[in-house]
Amino acid sequence: MQNIALITGTLQGGGAERCAADLSVIFTQRGFRVFIFTDLSIKIEYDYAGTLVDYSFALSSTGKTQNMNPLEDRVRELSGLKEKYHIDIAISFMQLANYFNILSKGEEKVILTTHSVNSEYAKYEKSVFWAEETFCQLYQYADLITFPSDFCRNDWLKHYGDQNGITRTVYNPVHMMPVQASESRENIVIAVGRMHSIKRQWHIIKAFRLVKEKCPDSRLILLGEGELRPKLERLVKQFGLTEDVEMPGNVKNVQDYLARAKVFVMTSRYEAMPCSVLEALSAGVPVVACDSPGGIREELGIPCEPKAISTPVIGECGIITPYIMEKDADEISREEEILAGEIVHLLRDDGLRNQMAAAAVKTVERFTASQIASLWIDDIFPNCCKREIDQSGFEEIRRKSIESFQEPEVANVKMYVAYYRLLEKWMTLREKGGGAKQYFQSRGMKRIIIYGLGKMANHLLEDLKGSDIHIVCAIDRNAINKYGEFPVITMEESIPDGDCIIITPVHEIEAIKKELTGRTQLPMISLAEIIDGCR
Repeated sequence: MQNIALITGTLQGGGAERCAADLSVIFTQRGFRVFIFTDLSIKIEYDYAGTLVDYSFALSSTGKTQNMNPLEDRVRELSGLKEKYHIDIAISFMQLANYFNILSKGEEKVILTTHSVNSEYAKYEKSVFWAEETFCQLYQYADLITFPSDFCRNDWLKHYGDQNGITRTVYNPVHMMPVQASESRENIVIAVGRMHSIKRQWHIIKAFRLVKEKCPDSRLILLGEGELRPKLERLVKQFGLTEDVEMPGNVKNVQDYLARAKVFVMTSRYEAMPCSVLEALSAGVPVVACDSPGGIREELGIPCEPKAISTPVIGECGIITPYIMEKDADEISREEEILAGEIVHLLRDDGLRNQMAAAAVKTVERFTASQIASLWIDDIFPNCCKREIDQSGFEEIRRKSIESFQEPEVANVKMYVAYYRLLEKWMTLREKGGGAKQYFQSRGMKRIIIYGLGKMANHLLEDLKGSDIHIVCAIDRNAINKYGEFPVITMEESIPDGDCIIITPVHEIEAIKKELTGRTQLPMISLAEIIDGCR
């Protein structure tokens, strides 16, 4: 009988964490001894099986470890837990857990499971856990790396390689939501997901405004909760949809909502293999989704080629529409119009919708818990052998990874100093009755772009209130759109015209200017330069 460790930050929150919980039940039912290494100070929301072992990924120093590298301390602790519980196979979920798992590798098999389009996340997640050298070097010493879709695996192969043939697509088990077949479904459009910038539900609301014009009795239900709720509520009110859009928050009876809906819609920036789509399909609800990077085509039975589309493509159980680029917050884009058109298409075409619904139920059979259980237990476990590795090479890369770690407090000293100096000058300026608006007004600048939406951007926006200065858009690595007044784009999108770009992370000014060079001809100005220019 083998002992399996499932290493995860929490047993709540996201698809990866739920996958860990689901696998704990599957493995326990099949007779394995399961130990879940997770932070027990965080509330457990998912059903699990096995023995809980308290383990935290927190890297801040404590009194016990103040003279030690906290990463080294945590890795040593995880190694000790693996030995204590005689772990034969250690499976980790998401990059932080994967990083700790591979660094603590001993005699056990190490399986790293990724749950994202890694190259996309790596553009915005600037940390050692997402570094190219981590993926290209350290991770290559694992016994297996799994991906939730072929798209994600191919993305990895393209960017980071597979030196030893250790990558494999392994779908997550999906919670099936069978509902009674009914001819009385309503003209309800539904979306399920965190109210987060990656999910981009504002595009759904904008498209639904057009859907409502063509289908007056249609309604939109947005299930989920998150920091974008206030923005989404403002948008609903702005478009006069208050009586037509429901936002019940997080609910446990998702199947009851799916049972009433005719169309599921998704507009995420990227999705590795969205479980919410598979859950909708299992309930017989066809899907309309913008063509995001990830596994959406695999789920809907649509070929991977062509990579970019300008018109809708109909699949076995859903439709994809062109990827939606971020533009003006008030205008409805061509891509949103196409999305709305295909939603209306499915709402009106009962024959096509019923055909897709029947295909959907068959499609999701390969994602059931029993299918995934058989894959892990009958295939992966017996055939994933512990590899012979270059131990000296591994020890060198492991040592380098641990020794190069800097605590966040140390790494951010430069930022704190730069911000302190900036705020001191800014406060002095405000005490004299001035403000950042003076800089733009004296130079005839009225259309600006803001790079970075951190705390300094908040202060700048407050300073500019009441002026005639227009924010064209913001550029943000995480593209978190906290503001309804202007759009937010990533570095992958076209930079619109304006008078200048204001860089608010003043401690990274040179790196950001280098990053923007070749992307725009606009002047790039540090926020520190602006405040100095007002004195």
